[in-house]
Parts: sequence; C-alpha cells; structure tokens
Amino acid sequence: MDSVKHRSDPGRTWNWKLWIGLLISALFVYLALLELDFARMWLVIRSAKPLLLLGVVVITFLQYVIRAWRWAILLEPIKKTAFSHRLASTMIGFAANCVLPARLGEFVRANYLGRTEHISSSSAFGTIVVERLFDGFTLLLILMIGLLGTLFPGEWRGLASSLRATGFFLLFLYILIILFLFGFKYKTKPFLSLLDRLLFLVPRHFRSKIMDTIWNFSLGLVLVKRPFLWALVIFFSCLLWFSCLFQIQLVEYAIGLSLPLVAPFLILAMASFGVMIPSAPGFIGTFHLSVQYAFLLYGVGREEALSAAILMHAAFFLPTIVLGFVAFLLVQKPLDSVTAEPATLREREASDL
Repeated sequence: MDSVKHRSDPGRTWNWKLWIGLLISALFVYLALLELDFARMWLVIRSAKPLLLLGVVVITFLQYVIRAWRWAILLEPIKKTAFSHRLASTMIGFAANCVLPARLGEFVRANYLGRTEHISSSSAFGTIVVERLFDGFTLLLILMIGLLGTLFPGEWRGLASSLRATGFFLLFLYILIILFLFGFKYKTKPFLSLLDRLLFLVPRHFRSKIMDTIWNFSLGLVLVKRPFLWALVIFFSCLLWFSCLFQIQLVEYAIGLSLPLVAPFLILAMASFGVMIPSAPGFIGTFHLSVQYAFLLYGVGREEALSAAILMHAAFFLPTIVLGFVAFLLVQKPLDSVTAEPATLREREASDL
C-alpha cells in the first residue's frame, strides 16, 4: 500500500502544477478580455489578410530549419548528426512545449535526438542549454533596442521602468549562469566528487545514475573553438530572432496597423516574457496579455491589440503542432521504433534525462 501511495505522489504534484497553470492562464485571459468589444475584435480578425498570415506560417517552419542548422554547430564536437534528425527532433520538441508544462519539450527534443543519433540525451540537452544562452542574449539585445527606441507616454513610464529593471536583472542572471557553466565545464570532476559526497545517503545505484547523467550533460556544454563557427552561431541566432521581428510586422500589416519600426522589438521581448510565466499548456493567456499590452504601448486599441496577439499565437501554435506531429509520423526513426536498441546503448540511455 505504501508503494502504491508513493507512486501516486508524482501524479498529484503534476495535477497541482497543471491546476496552478490553468488558474494563472484563466486570470490572464480575464484581464485580456476586460472591457473588450468582442464584435470589433472578431471583425479585425476576420478582415486580416490571409496571404500575409500565410507568410507568418511559412517563416515559422523556416525558423525550425534555422535552429536545426545552428544546432549542428553545437553538436559537432559530440557527433556529426543528420539534418533530418535535428529538424524532426526540434519540431517534435517545440510541439511538446505547446502541450506540456514547464518546457518539458526541451527534454523530449534532447531525448529524441539522442535515440535517433545514438548519443547521450544528457549531452544533447547540454547543447540545448548553450543554444538557449545565445537566444537569451539576443532577446536581451532586442529588448534594449525596443526600450531605448520607444518614447513611452506618461501612463506607461512605470511599465517601461519595470521592463528595464527586468532586462538588467536577466542580464545579471545570464552572466551568473554562464560563469557557473564555465566553472562546471572545466571543473566537472571536482564538482562530481563534491556532489557524490553530499549524496552519501542516496543508494549507490541511484547515485551512479545521477553522476552519469551530470557527466553526460557536461559533455554537451561544448565551446565552439573556431572564430568562424562562433560567427556562424551568432549569425543564425540573429537570423532566427530577426525573422520573428518580421513575423510581427507581417501581422501588423495583416490587420492594417502601421507602427514604428522599433515596435516589433519591444513586442517580441514582451511576448518572450509572457511565455516565461507559468501557465496552461500552449502559453494561453500569458502570451496574449503580454502582447496585447505591448501593442497598447503604441496607442493601438484593445481589440486590435488582442487580435494581433491571437493571430501571432495561432501562426506559431497551430503550425508547430502540425509540424511536430507530421515529423513524429514521417521521420525515419520515430520514437517508438528506436526503443529496440543494442544492449550497450540501452545501458547508456538508462543514465540519461
């Protein structure tokens, strides 16, 4: 009976997290819909130019291609991987992010590539961490450009100050994370030795699995050595996020808005902050309210602002789900076909995330 109760605890924790996310999303949806003219919002959405929205969808797919190209550079010190496997695992991982909480899609993505390429999933996850650091710095740059280039009306200056403070806090946090990862990368063995002593109460079998997982993760914290490859990673990162800026402009034009050129920078930054907030799967509510308020900063009506947020979300969410599902079905080695692997690979994967 005790073991049954123990096995049910993770489910209860999961349910609590899900319910908290649903409540947060419900609150943000309520705030977004407050004092809204629904007829006008529906008119704005219905009158949006479909060809421009189709362009947004096409760019969403191209962004996954760009991510797959950039990922190849970070994975190269571990193994030269197939483009199809990187692209499929990226689309499947992002689709999982749309339906699972807490960005669990990143683990799905690492695990999928690990199985299809016969590498450690923990090492693959380490490269994703490095990738996210590049994304974070690019987004901070975009935020600063948006803040410095926008003249805020008096009633929004408090929000602008909060955004600046958040930007500097995130910059400080990223610096701390990078310093820790550098130290961890070059002093992995002493770190593992210390951790092994701290976990002296954990059974040896489980302790070994933890040590193996962290060791494999450290192998994924690759440092690009050649300057050309550094430049290429930075180029792909800029190309990726500037394509997001172009998507926002296309949505603006699709619903007949004409905003300053700097507006997409701040809108993208606030959208990114929105998806960081715990919420229901798919970033429902948190994304929409964040984007809505970003548009309000530029004098856009509440109905037009929320319409833009809904269209932006749909242009990412729906294609991502479809692409991830198709990739899962059509890729050469889908997840359910790689479970029967050699014994040595199974032993190695047992220690992975």
